[in-house]
Amino acid sequence: MFSDGDTLKKIAGTRSKYTKGEWYAVGRTTPGEDHLFSMRDEEKRKYLKSKMGPGYSGLENGGFEAGIDKNITAFVDLIDRKYISTAKDFRPMDMASKSTYLALDVISELGFGTPYGFLKEDRDLYQYVATKDAFFPVMITMGNVPWLATLMHSWPLNLGLPKSGDAAGFGALMGFAKTFVDGRLAPDTKPGRDMIQSFINAGMTREELTQEVYVETIAGSDTTATAIRMILLSLLSNPQAFTALRAEIDTLVSKKMISSPIKDSEARFMPYLQAVIREGLRLYPPSTGIVSKQVSSEGDIVHGYRLPPNTQLGENVCSIGRSKDIFGPDAHLFRPERWIEAAMSDDEGRYKAMMSTTDMVFGYGKFYCMGRNIALMELNKIFVEVSAYTHSN
Repeated sequence: MFSDGDTLKKIAGTRSKYTKGEWYAVGRTTPGEDHLFSMRDEEKRKYLKSKMGPGYSGLENGGFEAGIDKNITAFVDLIDRKYISTAKDFRPMDMASKSTYLALDVISELGFGTPYGFLKEDRDLYQYVATKDAFFPVMITMGNVPWLATLMHSWPLNLGLPKSGDAAGFGALMGFAKTFVDGRLAPDTKPGRDMIQSFINAGMTREELTQEVYVETIAGSDTTATAIRMILLSLLSNPQAFTALRAEIDTLVSKKMISSPIKDSEARFMPYLQAVIREGLRLYPPSTGIVSKQVSSEGDIVHGYRLPPNTQLGENVCSIGRSKDIFGPDAHLFRPERWIEAAMSDDEGRYKAMMSTTDMVFGYGKFYCMGRNIALMELNKIFVEVSAYTHSN
């Protein structure tokens, strides 16, 4: 294990000879079948990534902002329709589940052209969220002990794995993925304007598309929802930060300097909002798996230790984001002001180091998360819209 950003830069750089480690095998949904996340073969992964790049850029489908705005609006409408308390009626809202519903509807809107409908129904469709919450601890354990994943995919234990056709949980999602892809590849189907259409245009196979629908739903929703939950929790438990963010929003609203929903380009120029988001991400990374990388056949030396070929080297992303050398002696505290101070400091190197280190929650180099820009756009919007709405009500 390592816990510093410099080591991550070394092993994840585009010219690094490190490859994905055994940890990633746990991401396989079908025994023997890989998708972009679980794929460890460098050349195959690079080729598949090249086919998916245009879809994740948004260049072929008119961008992502309209789809995100649509579902942010649906989120606020849900609050309005069911969770506005009165003097006689207390209506608490479980943000843990609702943030997941939002993220699921956003990724399905962008990826497949229409939202799943979690926000509209305001319930856990197909028991997906309950299944995910129960399974993730198991998955992380299997990733840390890879032979458990191999065992789980072997007979007879594999009989208990999710399978297409299940009425609920991951199996139901597998069934949806297969049916959806079959429909989109049918000869008489009109081309869509979404990410999956970009993947089809790039020549991805039926199996690749099916795997991507499944993985995109899981990876593209849980991480963003986690970020929303933890940043909001940090704000609500820090009155000073919450008040400062609300003041920034109120000032811009009163001057009619931001739209509704706020545009991504507007949010990027809100210094305190950006400080809040970065501070939350560095303290509470959306994904905390060790995502091990494998040492090349030549071996390596890391922090003075000689690592034999094929050694599994994991990262502690939580420690990377709490480095006192980078973020100061109070790195364990949620204090967005540190970003304002660093930006105004004469030490330009400090601010750049903070930015690059925080960005490592999305990976680095050849292992960088392709959905980073989508996640950041959601974060740029949700806190402004919820804060502005609740304040006005």
